Amino acid sequence: MKKINESIISGLIGIGIGMIWFGIEVLLTLHGRNFASATVEVSSLIFWIFASFVIGIFFYVAGFVFAKDDWSLRKQIIVNFFVCLIAWLIFTFALNDFVFSWLPLIEVLGEFLLMYVIAYGAYLLHLFRDVKEINNKLKKN
Repeated sequence: MKKINESIISGLIGIGIGMIWFGIEVLLTLHGRNFASATVEVSSLIFWIFASFVIGIFFYVAGFVFAKDDWSLRKQIIVNFFVCLIAWLIFTFALNDFVFSWLPLIEVLGEFLLMYVIAYGAYLLHLFRDVKEINNKLKKN
């Protein structure tokens, strides 16, 4: 039950990040026009919410690689990065009917790197703080 709750929370965090991303996309399409003039199709918004939820859950599931205690943190990060990257590329190209072009590929890679830094940068920052706190407690004893 704990894993289900954590996956739902990760999905909701994914929605939060996805809605920020969606808002940025909307702002970029305005080209200097008034924000009040922006229109968003309901189907597009629902798709973004659902896709963000699924991506959030996927990032949670892909994080299971960090439970492999016999792997170094570097190996865990590298494996996690490439698993997430491959899934992200498949997801993105599936949305575009698997049409390949270099410019969209570079954009998708940039978007993925930004999302990965946000998602796992926060995780690593939390991990770093936990390690620092543990070290401080050990020094006191």
